[in-house]
Amino acid sequence: MCGSDMKVVFLGVGCGMPSLRRALPAVAVCLNKEILLFDAGEGVQYQLQCAHLSFQRITEIYISHLHGDHCLGLPGLISSMALLHRKRPLSVFGPPGLKSFVESALESTHVDYQFDLTIRDGCTKGKLSEQPRYVVEGLPAIHSVPALSFVLRMARVQGKFNPEKAEQLGVPKGPLWKQLQQGYAVQVKRTRTVHPREVLGPSREGLSFAYSGDTAPNPEFASAVKDVSILVHEATYTSEYEEKASEYLHSTAAQAAEIATLAKARRLALIHISPRYENNLQHEQEARSIFQQSFAPNDLDVIELRSVSVEE
Repeated sequence: MCGSDMKVVFLGVGCGMPSLRRALPAVAVCLNKEILLFDAGEGVQYQLQCAHLSFQRITEIYISHLHGDHCLGLPGLISSMALLHRKRPLSVFGPPGLKSFVESALESTHVDYQFDLTIRDGCTKGKLSEQPRYVVEGLPAIHSVPALSFVLRMARVQGKFNPEKAEQLGVPKGPLWKQLQQGYAVQVKRTRTVHPREVLGPSREGLSFAYSGDTAPNPEFASAVKDVSILVHEATYTSEYEEKASEYLHSTAAQAAEIATLAKARRLALIHISPRYENNLQHEQEARSIFQQSFAPNDLDVIELRSVSVEE
């Protein structure tokens, strides 16, 4: 996987309590050698191992809210990182109360971690993390407790390389081509400088990922994640239980599809499926009747995304 690509691993797509069919909510976004984890339900360590994802690659964790099915796996995950002698810093983001929850759990269970652990709770709306390759923003979700939704946007990447143009400008195939693709100017026969803009097409849009957390349908979230590459939205129920979804401030598959339509998302993944459902087919069919690019993944399903040039 190249540096501009993204792999989304659905570690758990269920809700409420673990079942034989579905693990609890957790989604890993893999950006080359780095993993960002969104929610950490009970059993997340087991799911990470099943997915062959190293705990040590996780650099940031985003917790949507403090209902147990979204956060009870977090202290155990941090404990295992400590047992594995982690040295890499870890940042955790979430709503009010997250810091005291994690710190009390680690203290009570005598976890001796030797890495820099930063827990930023009380997050509301705005930029949470800004790195050279990506930015993550949060915004309030509509739920029964303080809750967040998240959007991750990767930086724009270099445009498509034009080998014919490079040859016309006298740049020989080999290391100089690689330098141009990395954004560096090169010297040709010591008489001419060739700049990247001469051989690269328009820059490519960076990939993006949005995660709803638990929420009632939220048009403000749709506006904030416009044109997102993949929208992962809770769909606890199908429309026959719309009244129950409204009562508990959750969404149906149809409502998630309507949000994806408003957001002009490229794809919609439905998760947080109630244990009452034997499989995810009803959710997928309901959503596709509104938003064709919908799917309802199972635990450990993977989708790989690649940034596409605007000229392709």
